[in-house]
Amino acid sequence: MFLNLQNITKRFGDLVAVDSVDLNIVEGELICFLGPSGCGKTTLLRMIAGLETLDSGDILQNGENLAKMPERDRNFGMVFQSYSLFPNMTIGKNVAYGLECRKWERHQIDSRVDEMLALVNLEDQVGKIPSQLSGGQQQRVALARALAPKPLAMLLDEPLSALDAKVRSALRLEIRKLQQGLGITTIMVTHDQEEALTMADRVVVMNEGAIVQVGSPFEIYDDPSTSFVADFIGTMNFLAVTTLDDGAVRLGGAAIKCGKWSIGTGLDKAARLAVRPEDIRIYIGSTPLQNVIEVEIDWIEFLGSIYRLNLTFEFDGKKQGLKSELSSTLMRELRLSVGDYISILLPEEHLWVYSQ
Repeated sequence: MFLNLQNITKRFGDLVAVDSVDLNIVEGELICFLGPSGCGKTTLLRMIAGLETLDSGDILQNGENLAKMPERDRNFGMVFQSYSLFPNMTIGKNVAYGLECRKWERHQIDSRVDEMLALVNLEDQVGKIPSQLSGGQQQRVALARALAPKPLAMLLDEPLSALDAKVRSALRLEIRKLQQGLGITTIMVTHDQEEALTMADRVVVMNEGAIVQVGSPFEIYDDPSTSFVADFIGTMNFLAVTTLDDGAVRLGGAAIKCGKWSIGTGLDKAARLAVRPEDIRIYIGSTPLQNVIEVEIDWIEFLGSIYRLNLTFEFDGKKQGLKSELSSTLMRELRLSVGDYISILLPEEHLWVYSQ
């Protein structure tokens, strides 16, 4: 185990920023701390880096306790959201800075700078200053500078959030390929779920200072352990239901069988039924089926390759809504319009039941 976090806690006055966190980080993986603003993910990263002190707990790196070790002795490369490049230094001197601080020989520094800039495809920018580069190029320089001293791990604090969407999409692929090619353990903080799902080997979902779920991107998306995770990762419909005693819920007068329960089954408990838009299917058969309900199309949004449908139905005199996503091909075939009534199938294997 490369890093072992044991009962990590950090307070700022009465605020518990990180609350008794335990986590094992495997050597060579890219692990992502994901959560809303203020959930403690950046504070946790800064404690690993040595930029914040721990109130309690231990950080073990291959068995050595880093809890009281100064940041400069941990040999972790840090990349910040704001790049933090020296504006009056050339790109070459920015990359060389950490090596000079470590008293490397001049010929070693020059060779390593050339190697790092080639690694991030900026070898032709060595003599420029940061203001002459784009935001994406500046962040690649920051990566090269952090990698130059051969760190044991890379710590990335929302490294892409200051970039526009197109550059962000391209750079996250570059970072992932670079990390995999070097095999360097990398911890990244983000509030962007798309970044986490596309880049990470494992995702650590945090809320209110605590870890609520750890797993691969597929596991986090496909089997969220709590309604918070279900709501935070991707798009999820939530419907008010009451439980039945046979592994089903009552929805709009229909008994809906559900395959995934985070609460105990029982009769007449208020609960939340969750289903992702892409899992809702249009039912065009005439034979009554379990888990089929009738809904009205309230609105249709064209999003290029898909259409998003806002659907409504009544339950106990109250309207509930949910979103469905259909391919453009299927929409052309069905010729659906606002105001149409359709039957939808809620697949049992893709339905979660959470507490109210």
